[in-house]
Amino acid sequence: RTPVPHMPSDFPEGTVEIDLPLQRDHRFPPFMRVATPDSELDVVQAVQDLQHAGYKKLMRKKPKPSQTLLTILGREYMTFGAATINNSKKHPVTRVALTPLTGRTHQLRVHCAALGHPIVADPAYGIYGEASPSGGLELNDTCTGASLELQKEINASVDE
Repeated sequence: RTPVPHMPSDFPEGTVEIDLPLQRDHRFPPFMRVATPDSELDVVQAVQDLQHAGYKKLMRKKPKPSQTLLTILGREYMTFGAATINNSKKHPVTRVALTPLTGRTHQLRVHCAALGHPIVADPAYGIYGEASPSGGLELNDTCTGASLELQKEINASVDE
């Protein structure tokens, strides 16, 4: 049985192909991030500043193509935390099927975070994760991501 990830909020209906190249995140090793022209320039500078040959080799690797199919399976409300269902707030989530077309490290998690819809309770790429926020992309007003308030609310409920 394959676990079905949940993402916060209202992702659009249907199936979409996510096509975002991935690279090692030089700011948050050992995590991954979406490769952008700016991040590739940052890596060049970071490699120059490194002293250890092994790290230089790891960070110098070029971004790799990465594709994922994301299909909406349903929308529901989830209750998180130790509280009972009667006194807990239910949070809107979207149940999705993620199909990797390529097999990159953390690909599914980074792609969801880059869309602004991190997988619920993801300790690395979620709202308070240890990796780059939003999979390394700068979210702006045109992003369709889940609201920051909703992500924080869900994270707080999961931690209870």
